[in-house]
Amino acid sequence: MPQDQKITPWVQELAAIIGQAQNQHELEVLLEGLLTPSELEGLHLRWHLLRQLRKGRTQREISRNLGISLGKIARGSRLLKYGSEDFSRLFERLCPELQ
Repeated sequence: MPQDQKITPWVQELAAIIGQAQNQHELEVLLEGLLTPSELEGLHLRWHLLRQLRKGRTQREISRNLGISLGKIARGSRLLKYGSEDFSRLFERLCPELQ
């Protein structure tokens, strides 16, 4: 089974659960309950590396600034270059200051 087909139901279920949070506080409680500190840190770093890439920072600068591997940064770069158009549009909407 291709990766996308395998994770699609997981993404759909989690999106439905997260979408039921009624406010910022509930969303924070849910994220803290579901994710380990390490998982939260990983998501946080992924978000910041994507923002840094969009700002035009080099992969080496990002590695130095965020303390993450070039491999993780390369994966983020591929996501922005070759990922879904839906993600790209959403990312741009959530970060209008980067345009």
